[in-house]
Amino acid sequence: MRKLLGAALMFPFTALLFLFLIDASSIEYVWNNGGSDLPLLYRISAIWAGREGPLLLWVAMLGALLFIDGKKHPSETESQHRLRLRLLVGFSALLLFIALMLNPFRATPADAISRPGLNALLQTDLMVIHPPVIFAFYTLCVGVGAHSISAMLLAGAPARERILHLARPALWVGTLGVGLGGLWAYTVLDWGGYWAWDPVETGSLLPWISLIILLHLRLPKGMANEDHWFVGLGIVPAFFAIHATLVTRANGVWASVHAFVAVGDIDPSMGPIQRILELGFADGPGLEVHLYLLILFCMMWLGTRHFANSTEQEWSPLAIIAGAILGSWMGTIEVGILTGVFAFLLANQYATKERVVWMTAGVTLMLFSYWAFLISMTTAVIGMFGFLSPMFLLSDQEDPPLKLKDGRWQQRVILWVPLAIGAPFLLLTWMLLLAEVDGTNLAWHEIFGLPLLCLSALGLMIYSWRKVVNPQIVPRLLCGMILFSILFAYTMGESLPGDADHLFYVDGISRGVVAGFALPLFLFSIPPMARLVWVRFGEFQLHRKPLQLRRLAIHVAHLGILLLLVGHVFTTTLVQRGDPSHIVMLAKDTPIEHGGYWYTFTELTATAPDDDGWDEAVGDGKIVVTVEVRKEVDGDKIATLTPGMLRFDEGGISARPETDIWHRPQGDLVMIFDQSQANELYLTSFMHQGESVDRVRVVIYDLTGSHLVWTGWTLILIGTALNWIMTPTIRNDEEE
Repeated sequence: MRKLLGAALMFPFTALLFLFLIDASSIEYVWNNGGSDLPLLYRISAIWAGREGPLLLWVAMLGALLFIDGKKHPSETESQHRLRLRLLVGFSALLLFIALMLNPFRATPADAISRPGLNALLQTDLMVIHPPVIFAFYTLCVGVGAHSISAMLLAGAPARERILHLARPALWVGTLGVGLGGLWAYTVLDWGGYWAWDPVETGSLLPWISLIILLHLRLPKGMANEDHWFVGLGIVPAFFAIHATLVTRANGVWASVHAFVAVGDIDPSMGPIQRILELGFADGPGLEVHLYLLILFCMMWLGTRHFANSTEQEWSPLAIIAGAILGSWMGTIEVGILTGVFAFLLANQYATKERVVWMTAGVTLMLFSYWAFLISMTTAVIGMFGFLSPMFLLSDQEDPPLKLKDGRWQQRVILWVPLAIGAPFLLLTWMLLLAEVDGTNLAWHEIFGLPLLCLSALGLMIYSWRKVVNPQIVPRLLCGMILFSILFAYTMGESLPGDADHLFYVDGISRGVVAGFALPLFLFSIPPMARLVWVRFGEFQLHRKPLQLRRLAIHVAHLGILLLLVGHVFTTTLVQRGDPSHIVMLAKDTPIEHGGYWYTFTELTATAPDDDGWDEAVGDGKIVVTVEVRKEVDGDKIATLTPGMLRFDEGGISARPETDIWHRPQGDLVMIFDQSQANELYLTSFMHQGESVDRVRVVIYDLTGSHLVWTGWTLILIGTALNWIMTPTIRNDEEE
């Protein structure tokens, strides 16, 4: 029965895939997005160019999950197993209902004349891979949530292992999917970078951070058992996976470059929930986003019910309702709801450390909401005092002494740093996302988020110091490093490469100051972690045991995160995209100096599909500009860059910028035709008048350290893959 349901859920997408492969233009969805002239792979990517295809893809992924993880787990009761399958099938049925309501198989109108064609930005190889991987990521997160919810509602054996059973592959798939999206932005879009804190990017990052917290969850003594927290936090990746889908699908709510299927205009004064409610229920898209919103509220209620005291669980829905009412006074419904939930959980905890957790969560929520400009300072201060008031009730409790120089105490503290640092970073990123309905503010993420990431890096450093550095001197080393970072930021920060002297839209805070504080701490953390990787590699070579390989894999992933963070500072924190200083006007055969290099525009070539030099799989015309690069004005040529523009006579985008990247040892140099320049050259391409163009405008980004981003991403993939693969082997060895 399970396999039959899985096959049934996969059938609609399979049918739609077949229709695109044969270019069944009698189907309107195929007519609008497909084309017989598209390469085979691009006919596949055309499926997720509209609203209906991605839904059927997700339903098919959920059907595949029934095959992969549909069997009963050893620690799962029969009733939990049946409930989990019902949750997965029920969610799939809701998605399928919405997809069929949108009617992806409707006939093409008789008066249809010209085909719109596939969006030009989707006609790349990466768009064949990236969306399915992201939906596989979301599907695994939903699977983790289904395990969690079934354990919440029905008692049974500890659920930790079966939650982690899916969380490990989910983290690997999420790392792959988010990274492929960054690679697409880096090589196809005119961003000149891999990350821009776009709402859809940020939305996909939130379930990834949730999985990091879940997989590293360790709790201090005195709190409830770990399985209770695993079950409670297991719902969070699923919550944010559906939230990310809401961000992507509710176009017109969040302004995003991913809004390929945007519908309608929304009042800019409204917050996300108000904007969603404004979409109404009259059509499929409106019903779809309201369905996601309802599911999110239900999941929030379940989580609140789980963490509340058992005698007060029935009041948990009222906490959400009261929070919504409070939000109308605060001016932000979303913050009001979370305030109500955290306050309810704080009031219904018996154990001191649980109270401290929710007290801290409430205070952090107020602070981060103020930073995100969601609430006023007065509201934030009142809220903080409200959450701190229970401290008077805890005054008779003895706090454990801080054993700062005790090595065992240091390592115990480090084990729960992922929760203590990761959870605030998750909350901060979420609050910033809720505030970015009208556009991304990269400064908020970098100014407020990087210090938290620095604390995580310090935690990894202390972890890698064990048995090497005397615990007695660890506090002094940390204080010295932080002091050095502060001094470096204010003395040398604006001397860093890139746009270090540009202000972050805040008086007195430049990009260099923020990067200058973070870079030393990240760099200090890399050598001890690299040493630990080398030690673990030696141990594996000596013993050749799965446990040793798994330990090596974990540290490889940690090293990858640190390298990626260093690359992120160089390529994102220190680069102000869209700034006029990166725009260079090149006159033909005239050397122009920019950023320490001399650029000479020597040739513009216009080609069409029927020309001998045509080598593109798609497009109706192309312009390529040849730019020679020299270190000195009369020196030897050290590189040749060929940015360009690909013309499309059909579809919403008439011209797609073509990026060229110079791969140097110290990092990439990216040269781009921005979208406006590409549009200006559209007519030139059409008329084949290349010789008449004597000036071109290009955008140049010198991305020192960019290789660290991709090296770090690769190491994270390797480490998380080995950890995922080795865990069952280790468990089997232990049982034997």
